[in-house]
Amino acid sequence: MNKKNLCYYLFASLLLVSCSGVRIDKALRTAPNDWTQYGGSPQRMNASPSTLKPPFEEVWEYNALAGISASLLVRDSVIVVTTLNGELQAVNINSGKRLGYVALESAVHGTPALDNGSVIVPIAGGKETLVSMSLRNSSDRNWARQLGPIESSPLVVDDFVYVTTMEGIAYCLNKEDGLEVWQFKTGKEDERKPVRSSPATDGTRVFFGGDDGYLYALDKSSGALKWKFNAGSAVFATPVVIKKSVVFPSNNGIVYKLDAVTGTVQWQYEAGARVFGNAAASEHAVYVGSSDGACHAIDFDTGKRRWRFAAKSGVSSAPLVAGNVLYWGSHDRTLYALDAENGTELWKYDALGRIKVPPVIWGGLLLVTSEDKYIVALRPI
Repeated sequence: MNKKNLCYYLFASLLLVSCSGVRIDKALRTAPNDWTQYGGSPQRMNASPSTLKPPFEEVWEYNALAGISASLLVRDSVIVVTTLNGELQAVNINSGKRLGYVALESAVHGTPALDNGSVIVPIAGGKETLVSMSLRNSSDRNWARQLGPIESSPLVVDDFVYVTTMEGIAYCLNKEDGLEVWQFKTGKEDERKPVRSSPATDGTRVFFGGDDGYLYALDKSSGALKWKFNAGSAVFATPVVIKKSVVFPSNNGIVYKLDAVTGTVQWQYEAGARVFGNAAASEHAVYVGSSDGACHAIDFDTGKRRWRFAAKSGVSSAPLVAGNVLYWGSHDRTLYALDAENGTELWKYDALGRIKVPPVIWGGLLLVTSEDKYIVALRPI
């Protein structure tokens, strides 16, 4: 290790040690614009109740000191961010200053879930792969479970946590004590493939995709299989549930809209390139990015293309839908603000790294996460 790298390593180590542990000295209040799990809601629509319009200016920049692949969570001015170095960090949204840090056993790929004053964290490896801890005092563990590696985002609804694993199993747990309510195995032990897709729900059923190419619909209460649909290719994406339908892209570039009750195909759309990321949706359209850099807007009712926008590199992130504006990141290190009706570019921001997760709006700020460990807060000018 050269002197420059050694100095950086020592600085980073001292910084982390100096704020080891998370302790929030107040109860976190809830607000309508809180972002507490991936997609912003159990339906995973990636739609914000708040609207901010460009142009923007930078307010602060935060360096997490490690790569970030999970979306941010925000409640009561506290940002929760997790890293590929196995860290959970709390940040003050007003100042961009770190409030504390917790070391976990392994990398965090999926987005945690906030539930009141606790955070439920999925972990990619180690002895504890789903952990519930208090944000008021991170040394207080509510519970921890070994479920096998997890690279998806847990879903919290009512008194339960739903999560999928790389061992091809979906679980429903009691959120208070982590005890298992049910589990569903996607196949025989020697045939099961990983599940990277996060669960979504319509309130009655739980939906998720698998590397085996199926989209599964389970009874939310019992875990019984209601139906499964063969998409013809691995489904990494988290499904979106809206208006009694479930929408999702498969890796072969086909976007499907299915009847949520029966699994019947309502339409399918060919993106023309492979699709690895998640979709977003409004009442009128579905939005999905593809590996060739295209941003597609698909009419929700007909499945026909409404418009197509070309970024300069692959798009693997869903946009954030904020009223009539889409905030959409690309691997070209650019955040685009697009008109949701026609795809016109309204504004763009040069980020510090590739953008692989949607931004988040909270408290009049647009929070942009880039892969190379940075979070930037932007506010309208």
